[in-house]
Parts: sequence; C-alpha cells; structure tokens
Amino acid sequence: MIRIDGREWGTVEQLAERLGPDITPAMVRRWRDRKGLTTRAGYSPLDEAAAIEHAVRTSPRGRPRRLDLAAA
Repeated sequence: MIRIDGREWGTVEQLAERLGPDITPAMVRRWRDRKGLTTRAGYSPLDEAAAIEHAVRTSPRGRPRRLDLAAA
C-alpha cells in the first residue's frame, strides 16, 4: 500500500487482502471495470474500494456472501 495525498492506494491484490477474506482480486478488477473504481498506474484508492464493497455487500441483488451468512 502507498499513501498519496492522505489516501491509501493499493494493487488489486492488496485491496482484496485488506477488504476481507471473501474479497478476491478478480472482484476488485470487476469493480474497476464495472463500477468505475479509479485506477492509476495499477493502484486504486482503498476508501473508494471500501465504499464499493459496502454498496455491493448491502445490495439485495446477487447471492449472499460468506460474511453476510455468518451474521444471520
């Protein structure tokens, strides 16, 4: 992870690791391609990825994720 202008930026692998055990690098790549996750020189901001992850996790669409099932 690197810090630029007070924000943490990481590669897809680093972001997946920081966001939780059920987040994969492929998911982060899909967020970049489909949700507009900012990417510069192979790095994306952690706070933006976390906001997308939260929106996806709390969405009623798709299958429940492992963390959602554990909370139920």
